[in-house]
Amino acid sequence: QMVEKNNTSPDSLEHIFESCKRTPSNPLLVPNPRFEENPGQSKVMMDMLEAHSVGEKALLICGYQGVGKNKIVDHLLHKLNCEREYLQLHRDTTIQSLLLVPSVEDGRIVYHDSPLVRAAIHGRILVLDEADKAPVEVVALLKGLIEDGQLSLPDGRMLCYDQESSDPDIISIHKDFAIWVLTNPAGYPFHGNDLSREMADVFSCHIVPPMDTESHKRILMSYGDSVHPRVIDKIVNVWEDLRVAHQNGTMTYPFSVRESVNVIKHLNAFPDDGIEDAVDNVIAFDRLDRGLSQHLDRVFGGHGIRILTEEHAVNKKKFGGSDGGVSTPKTRTSSPKHGKTDPDNAPHVGGNTWAGGTGGSDTAGLGGRGGPYRLDSGHPVHQVSDEMKKEVSEEAKRRAKKMAEEGLEKKLKELDMGKLDWNRYNNLRTQVEEPIVQLKSHLKDLKKRSEERVWMKNQTTGELDENRIVDALSGERDVFKRRGNPDDTNSNALHSEPVTIKLIVDISASMYRFNGYDQRLERLLEATLMMMESLRGDRRFRFHIVGHNGSSPMIPLVNPDTELDEATQLRVLEGMVANTQYTYAGDNTVEAISLAVEEATKGELVIIISDANLERYDITVDDLAPLQAKNVHAHLIFIGSLGDEASELASCIPNERAQVCFQSSDLPLIMKKIVTNALRQ
Repeated sequence: QMVEKNNTSPDSLEHIFESCKRTPSNPLLVPNPRFEENPGQSKVMMDMLEAHSVGEKALLICGYQGVGKNKIVDHLLHKLNCEREYLQLHRDTTIQSLLLVPSVEDGRIVYHDSPLVRAAIHGRILVLDEADKAPVEVVALLKGLIEDGQLSLPDGRMLCYDQESSDPDIISIHKDFAIWVLTNPAGYPFHGNDLSREMADVFSCHIVPPMDTESHKRILMSYGDSVHPRVIDKIVNVWEDLRVAHQNGTMTYPFSVRESVNVIKHLNAFPDDGIEDAVDNVIAFDRLDRGLSQHLDRVFGGHGIRILTEEHAVNKKKFGGSDGGVSTPKTRTSSPKHGKTDPDNAPHVGGNTWAGGTGGSDTAGLGGRGGPYRLDSGHPVHQVSDEMKKEVSEEAKRRAKKMAEEGLEKKLKELDMGKLDWNRYNNLRTQVEEPIVQLKSHLKDLKKRSEERVWMKNQTTGELDENRIVDALSGERDVFKRRGNPDDTNSNALHSEPVTIKLIVDISASMYRFNGYDQRLERLLEATLMMMESLRGDRRFRFHIVGHNGSSPMIPLVNPDTELDEATQLRVLEGMVANTQYTYAGDNTVEAISLAVEEATKGELVIIISDANLERYDITVDDLAPLQAKNVHAHLIFIGSLGDEASELASCIPNERAQVCFQSSDLPLIMKKIVTNALRQ
């Protein structure tokens, strides 16, 4: 049940409020939050009130972090005079911790009723926050309580709705008891469980959308009495652009009203700091992500707000920031050199000895002066001022330039590339630089998710495994479980196998013939390069690239053993172009899809990039049925079309297994969504 609209009249709403109000036995448990009435959040609150008034015992409130879920819930409970029991769940939450609360009294461990049990006994509202983070078995417990109307407790008691039982171990659940669950949407960047899918058949589901501009402005004005209205309007407009960027997928983190309120609160408390310092104070952590910081710089810069300036870096340095700062070199400039290689890769700032340092002199690194070329060792960058850069002599500059040219020639020789080859490769890579950074960031976060702690069974210490109680009674010792790193050598967790990704590219004659019409070949090369750059060197993936054209349905281009350096990647791209230019006319799209899906094993990802020149060869939607394979993530992307053929075909292919892309800037984003959505399942 998805509640989205509220057509109740004001008089009816007032009547509902009055009918649902309670007289609390413990007023201290009634929340009293600061809440600014606004149309957006009030609408959600009214929807929840209607569901609560008709006897819904379980509400699921879903929304991104910072949109005001807790504010809405607490304000509604305040208006209803309802007592609240609160419990925040997390990845280490267990069934036992959800039902009992241990404490030490007089040297003994004593177990008390948990907020869930207290709420059930006294008829309070149980608010479960961050429920998507909890393990699946905990969520299943909540669903079972609502469906079955009973719940067994570890101490032998049972909660149930049976009001007539005389058994002292049977605890009657109060008729006013209800569960309100707060959750984030599934997937990136929160990586929680999809509770809407798992619990929508039992819970009344309510969506808290991102803040509309009118509601957003009203909330910010309530926190910024002394902030000029023009400043508030500017912040509202910036956050609207951030919302659109997240909705379009160009930004992964959903900046919300929580961050904008912090900006206004900062300006209200410290008006002399200015809007730039207030914003920088909020996004300081995000500046550590280079791709995100560049995008933020463009969004804020579009509204006249400068971020990532030297003044901000100075402030960060003064207060112990970790994202670099202004550097004053410790030595004078002399002669450019590569520098020594530090085997420990420790950060070096302001010197002239080590290669890969920052804010220094003469050596290869970043942010310094007089060095021959850039060299990134992965450390925060400290920047030398322009005034100090001017101290570098013309002779030193000439030597540095010569060393850079020699270094480039050496690098190109190692890669077996000429300068012309390098320029062609670099020009193409520049077009997809930002999408590469974004996709790498997604994949990096997926790696963090895979490395999160898990339940390790058959342990000699930890919590008693409920499934091995009989073994414990028989004297077995490894009957415990505990949370730990999956790579822990003491655990029985297995290392996950690499994920296979197959990129099937259309290198038929039509790609070359119609490139001047809609740049479809350029988009194909950009997407292929983005995938190669993002996945190369990542051992979590086995990456294949297979081409198809009128001559063959399977032309191997890249396999997992291919060493993908710049020269190899350029040769792959040039080979694709050559195939489109010299191949015979014809189409093997259906055959290529069928072969890729048939050869794929469970869980593999198959991405097919093609133009929609299919009607010419009497190819219909039915011929594309292999895209619906259950055990394989198969997706078709049309990057070219004559007329509306691509859109018509994509609209007829179910389960969003086909998409259309006619803009070069959109294709990397579509690729990113397909890869990350498939890998998180």
